Amino acid sequence: FNLTSETVVTAPLLPNLAIIIAVTLFLTYYLWNTKKGVFIRTGLIELVLDVKDYLEQTKSYKTNLAKRVANLNVTQTTPFCKKPATFILVIGESESRDYMSAFCDYPHDTTPWLKSKQASENFLLYKNAYACKDQTVPALERAFTEVNQYNDKKFYESCSFVDIARKAGFKVSWFSNQSHIGAADTAVTLVANTADTAEWTKLHLNQVQYDESLLDYLKQIDANENNFIVFHLKGNHFNFINRYPQEFAKFSKPNTYDLIPNYIDSIAYTDYVLQQIQEYAAKHLNLQAMVYFSDHATIPDKRRSPNFGGFANVRIPLFIYFADEYISTHSQVYSALKANREKYWTNDLAYELICGILDIKSNHYDEANSLASTQYKYSLSMLKTNLGELWIKDDK
Repeated sequence: FNLTSETVVTAPLLPNLAIIIAVTLFLTYYLWNTKKGVFIRTGLIELVLDVKDYLEQTKSYKTNLAKRVANLNVTQTTPFCKKPATFILVIGESESRDYMSAFCDYPHDTTPWLKSKQASENFLLYKNAYACKDQTVPALERAFTEVNQYNDKKFYESCSFVDIARKAGFKVSWFSNQSHIGAADTAVTLVANTADTAEWTKLHLNQVQYDESLLDYLKQIDANENNFIVFHLKGNHFNFINRYPQEFAKFSKPNTYDLIPNYIDSIAYTDYVLQQIQEYAAKHLNLQAMVYFSDHATIPDKRRSPNFGGFANVRIPLFIYFADEYISTHSQVYSALKANREKYWTNDLAYELICGILDIKSNHYDEANSLASTQYKYSLSMLKTNLGELWIKDDK
């Protein structure tokens, strides 16, 4: 009985090949299984998969737009105004009410314009406002849409205040001083791109673009239309010394890096920019209401971390301006907002706040979530931050 060399070599490979395949399949399942796999449970792989899932979900926001809008019903309780009018929403960046003289007893008058309006019936300031997260994208994803810490809605299935405003008959314009480069698929940009007009300030290499450059966009607005305008500020984002022209340096020495003085100078500059927006729109665009809040706050002399850095990172400002005409024609909304000034609020409820100020009824608007309603249901003990992981009541 003779064995050829070919037979001797190949015969043992058959069972070995089966073993190799079996081991490969086992290891693939053991290491990569989405529920129990060892690699899946490692931080890096889990992060990659989370990012992949996030990008897929945000991409579907575009594809679901037509379906969302088709199912959206909006009726105005009271016409917004007898003649063409403007509503403005300004989104701040990294501004903390702990450093704003209009909101607390800060030793320096960092917000002279807003502080001068404290006693005015046209301005309502809210000193118990919090961000739902100390990071821009997750905070604004919830602020702009029906998604919040208190429901199980999905971003890609939810209506935004842009959808609401357009259905209510407003031309929506979005002007941002935030970077558009590399942000095309973030929730913020996806919502912005559903506006009738969406523009970003020009980015020049090695040249700082200050927030007052946004004022030029106001001159493009047609006063003969009902306008809903969004301004997204660069605000008080680090590096603070680059957020204001150095001739605005008041609490710091010009061109001198000094974290807290630079930060409060940036706050004073934001106060100036907000004043310019409000005064121009009131004079030229029949401004009826203007809302301002920040995405989150910051601790200026503390390094940012991906982990929650304390409640000081989520204590934000919120104020609303109303024209005399709005106060008269939408007295119920104004009265509710005035009565709720001491209430606690998180900015993932901004969508409902805006719906309330627009004075609409909708199948995508829950009045119990709106600070602009007598039905507002939230108290201090019910509100959360850090995407639902922490209670606001624990901020001592």
